[in-house]
Amino acid sequence: MKAIVKAIMTTGAIAGMFAISAFTTAPRNLSLGKESRMWFDGTSTVRSYKCNAVKLETSVFGEPTAAPAEIVKSASLTVPVAQIDCGNKTMNEHMRKALKAEQFQQINWTMDSYEVQGTAVTVNGKLTIAGKQNAIQLKGTGTAENGVIRFKGSKQFKMTEYGVKPPTLMLGTMKVGDAVTVSFDLALSE
Repeated sequence: MKAIVKAIMTTGAIAGMFAISAFTTAPRNLSLGKESRMWFDGTSTVRSYKCNAVKLETSVFGEPTAAPAEIVKSASLTVPVAQIDCGNKTMNEHMRKALKAEQFQQINWTMDSYEVQGTAVTVNGKLTIAGKQNAIQLKGTGTAENGVIRFKGSKQFKMTEYGVKPPTLMLGTMKVGDAVTVSFDLALSE
């Protein structure tokens, strides 16, 4: 009789644990969709330019079905400097040199917190470029539909805020402007 009672209690405890875990959702790893992209635009004394981050690496944990202000639990993004393409070999070389790519091979961003008001999203985090880290606030629009979280926006800042000297060419007759606008369209799903 003791063995039967013990077996029933053990089975009940196991069933109870499964029932609790079915209603408790742990953050899940979210992957970056192929349609995601990031690019930056700038100017020079000769012409404007656009460079694409060909490769983006993310680490995002969240719950896509949670309330908007609770979807993402943690997030970070890495851009390998060697994977930034400005569409011109010479410009790529100058950009990598300015970003000190041999010493600092990645641009890193990490999220500290975020707020959601309707579709407006404000994300506070830290951005590290060429070894210098600064706090940064990103503003954009966010949606969460059919298990896909999307965040779009742009942010302008100065290269010199990160210790990056804007490149100059042709004995200084061509100068790259200090201001850069980074734009992003990121889609995440399980």
